[in-house]
Amino acid sequence: MSTDDRALQRWLKQWARSEKRWTWISVGAGIGIGLMLILQAHLLASVVNETLFADRLLDEQWPALWLLLAALLGRAALGVLREWAGQNSSIAIRRQLRGDLLHALSRLGPAYSSGQRSGALGSELLEQVEALDGFFSRYLPQMALAAMLPLVILAFVFPVNWAAGLIFLLTAPLVPVFMALVGTRAAEANRRNFSALSRLSAHFLDVVQGIVTLKLFDRSRDQADIIEREAEEFRQRTMQVLRLAFLSSAVLEFFASISIAVVAVYLGFSFLGHLDFGYWDTPVNLYQGLLILLLAPEFYQPLRELGTHYHSKQEAVAAAERLRSVLEADPVALPAEGAGVSAPIRELTIERARLQYPQQPEPVLRNVTLQLSQGRMVALVGPSGAGKSSLLQVMLGFRALDAGKILVNGMPLEQIGQSNWLRHVAWVSQHTSLFPGTLRENLLLADPGAADHVLYVALEQANALEFVQRLPKGLDTRVGEQGVGLSGGQIQRLALARAFLKDAPVLLLDEPTANLDRDSETKVLESLRRLCRGRMVLMLTHRRQSMLQADEVWYLDQGEVKLREADG
Repeated sequence: MSTDDRALQRWLKQWARSEKRWTWISVGAGIGIGLMLILQAHLLASVVNETLFADRLLDEQWPALWLLLAALLGRAALGVLREWAGQNSSIAIRRQLRGDLLHALSRLGPAYSSGQRSGALGSELLEQVEALDGFFSRYLPQMALAAMLPLVILAFVFPVNWAAGLIFLLTAPLVPVFMALVGTRAAEANRRNFSALSRLSAHFLDVVQGIVTLKLFDRSRDQADIIEREAEEFRQRTMQVLRLAFLSSAVLEFFASISIAVVAVYLGFSFLGHLDFGYWDTPVNLYQGLLILLLAPEFYQPLRELGTHYHSKQEAVAAAERLRSVLEADPVALPAEGAGVSAPIRELTIERARLQYPQQPEPVLRNVTLQLSQGRMVALVGPSGAGKSSLLQVMLGFRALDAGKILVNGMPLEQIGQSNWLRHVAWVSQHTSLFPGTLRENLLLADPGAADHVLYVALEQANALEFVQRLPKGLDTRVGEQGVGLSGGQIQRLALARAFLKDAPVLLLDEPTANLDRDSETKVLESLRRLCRGRMVLMLTHRRQSMLQADEVWYLDQGEVKLREADG
């Protein structure tokens, strides 16, 4: 096992500690099952021996038979308890892990999420977390049972026959050794399988989201072929993992069968008188031979089950690699909590801001200094890729600066805290997010307690009321994913209505009129003029009509800003 695999296994075991009581209940139930099996073997061997060699009738052995039935029922009940406890442990750990992953993504912020593929993140939160089930519910309890239960059986076998106990002791290590040899390849196969699944999930989601564009350019069939090839690749990798799992089981069954056969050969030759060793007082009799033969499969059974669940462990280790990287990723966003803002926001200053992405040789922001004041609109223009959106992410608290600072009423933004700061900010993006649901539900994201008449006022201020009233169900009209069923201008006016509802003192606009026709642009700009009154506004734009609304126009290029005339 590599050093990385050992580290990932330790990481998984740390998660298991939070629910260790369920794991130990499962282990205790497993040991109870082993004791019931020993009792069953003893009773069955005694009944057969007494019937054949002591001339006792079955009618005389009903107490032993009833006890045998009770042991059987107890074993079944303990089996249910063992499985139930293991599942409880797994469910609780996976629920906590999934919650921590969601919290980590929230802590890392949109800047981190935007650099990931949504389909891959969805696969990690669903399939890869689910892949840990077998590790927590079965492998961990079975690992403890594989170490303890054979010793319990040996404690009963050695007093009966030391040779049989010695055979058990010498052949037992063969099972885990070959299990580890086969499992090494299984771990690497699982990693490739999860990687293929993440790629397939991410690509499929991208295709679904862009299906309209693919249809327009007549490329949908090509993408269908690509998905088919990736799905076939994933199927082949899955079959490779299953092949290794079946190979592992076959190897374990083979060596366990060989070991049981060695015990059977020893007992057979002892009965025939060819071997005269291994017993303590008297030669091997029927009771001893039958007891040992009944316990032989059960001695290797915990090791065989561990081999069966070893595949679950390798699958979990492969899944844990990506999950751990998400949980331990360094946050790029500001801390969520802080002192907050007590006084009304009247001034926002960016001082000598510098920002550089890890994989880029040059900083995207070098020495940016900018000031926003209440009641004034500042427009920021510049070529694509100049860093305008990066500056907006910094102002939202989604990214922390490498150098420089942002001051709100003279207080550094990191001291205010991202959550407190976002309560004072309204953001209108060029890619407005509308979620499946009604228009009312989408608007209430800005103010969950707003009454209908407040919603109508906001819609009227955003020039959106006239088209909402024409919809069949008004505010109760359902919209599809990303606003399917509405035009770009309508979606943008709904975004402005949300900004009116929030009524925040700081307004950040990211190309609010991009991709709109002239009529929609006119209506959006008319709404913007109303929205910006008395607020502190920064607008990123390429459109001349939008620049003409601004009090100041700044040009951002090569990481620095300079003032330019509003009508320039």
